[in-house]
Amino acid sequence: MAAAVSSVVRRVEELGDLAQAHIQQLSEAAGEDDHFLIRASAALEKLKLLCGEEKECSNPSNLLELYTQAILDMTYFEENKLVDEDFPEDSSQKVKELISFLSEPEILVKENNMHPKHCNLLGDELLECLSWRRGPLSHFLLWLSQTSLLSLGPLPLI
Repeated sequence: MAAAVSSVVRRVEELGDLAQAHIQQLSEAAGEDDHFLIRASAALEKLKLLCGEEKECSNPSNLLELYTQAILDMTYFEENKLVDEDFPEDSSQKVKELISFLSEPEILVKENNMHPKHCNLLGDELLECLSWRRGPLSHFLLWLSQTSLLSLGPLPLI
């Protein structure tokens, strides 16, 4: 069990570093301080401090919660940007990236079999938020793929 906890702590720390670098890029591109990016960055700073403590003492549930909250804030900022731009047709890669970010906390828990009911480790509310946020993005991705297929016109019969 201690090895699994240590593995989760290391992985959350790695993911947190990647997310922090992504937030830095978003902040620089935005050219202004955004409330959601500031909150996400603060959560990741706190995560880094907790991960820096003795790994065996770190509570994976708390670390996952901080990471998940940061991801929710960061992706909310990016979703709002897509909405402001009326979801351009070339946004499918960005939408896939957002879905991937929003899936990572659950994947991490499931891969490490940390708990028989992983929702106990991540919490029902955060699981629900992740699911609700992925839903519209998945729907939009499906719509984009159908739209691009329709724009090809009739397919030749072979």
